[in-house]
Amino acid sequence: MEEFSNRINLRAAGCAKCHNPRYERGYQVRLCKDCRRELSRYPVTREVIWGALGVSVILLLALFRLPTYFRAGVDYMKAMEFAKERKYVSAEKGFTATLKRFPGHVGSIVHLITASYFNDDQTRTDSLYSVLTATHTTSDDQDLVDELTIVTDNSRYFSIQDSTISNQLDALRADTTAYCKVLEDYLKKAPYDLAAAVNLAYAYLELKNYKGADSLCRKAIHDAPLFRPPYFELLASLKEQGRYKEGLILTQQLLDQNKEAPSALLTLSTFQLKLKKDKEALITAQQAFQLEPENPDVLTTLCMAYHFNHQQVESNRLLTKLKDMPGSDSSHVAMLQNIITDKTPYRD
Repeated sequence: MEEFSNRINLRAAGCAKCHNPRYERGYQVRLCKDCRRELSRYPVTREVIWGALGVSVILLLALFRLPTYFRAGVDYMKAMEFAKERKYVSAEKGFTATLKRFPGHVGSIVHLITASYFNDDQTRTDSLYSVLTATHTTSDDQDLVDELTIVTDNSRYFSIQDSTISNQLDALRADTTAYCKVLEDYLKKAPYDLAAAVNLAYAYLELKNYKGADSLCRKAIHDAPLFRPPYFELLASLKEQGRYKEGLILTQQLLDQNKEAPSALLTLSTFQLKLKKDKEALITAQQAFQLEPENPDVLTTLCMAYHFNHQQVESNRLLTKLKDMPGSDSSHVAMLQNIITDKTPYRD
């Protein structure tokens, strides 16, 4: 007589457990009804139960965190696309959102430094660079290193390299002639110091020495095309001289670096208005408004653009908004009101 075994025999012709020839068909393992019912109630060990619970907890945590990771990933990829298109205001918003969720993300910090720089916010650029330095993180990503190098190489031009000269200038703020003399003498010895050149150009503008200011700014732009302050100084000089067509070309160079630079858009809209390109001026001012809807300078330029496009209702609405803004400059508002009521001529 064959001895009965409680083990499952997968090679059995009948039930793999009791060898009953009447097994249930349609299953991978041959078992009769009674054995299948018995095995379905087979006790599960405590270790298996706790293991299953552990896996469940891990899955729940992953599902809970998934929206955060997903949202951060979407923000980051959108910001990267904006940065590639040189739309740095939009890029800055995306990278900022990513850093709120993952403060130590080195890539976002570096990209945000770049965006802040091309948005002409040097204070934030310096602050973010300090944050990056504090992380003591080194990156093997050569693209990130190259990107950061561009910003640091150009940021060094914001400060005069000789601290002795800086101290002298601080003491001569009220004496423009002496201030210029110190800078002129210094630049003869250090023509590479672009911060000194921009400071002197600014002083020349106050003295209406446009030729001197233009020369200094053009040299600085030639030496460091991504150093942005000399562009704005030169644009101010061209505006004072009524050289608006040259201003259009120079402004476009700034916008090639950052298509969403609000200051450059405002300057472009101003030159377009001066040249009676009113439709173009309105489009440009509206672009600036989309980026900074509460900026008084943006509202002023858009107000004038609406006026010269004969949209007086919109122009008056913006004038009212400017009047009601906290800390509004009453003399500035009065000058704007005179322009849009044609009491003060705006164009040559």
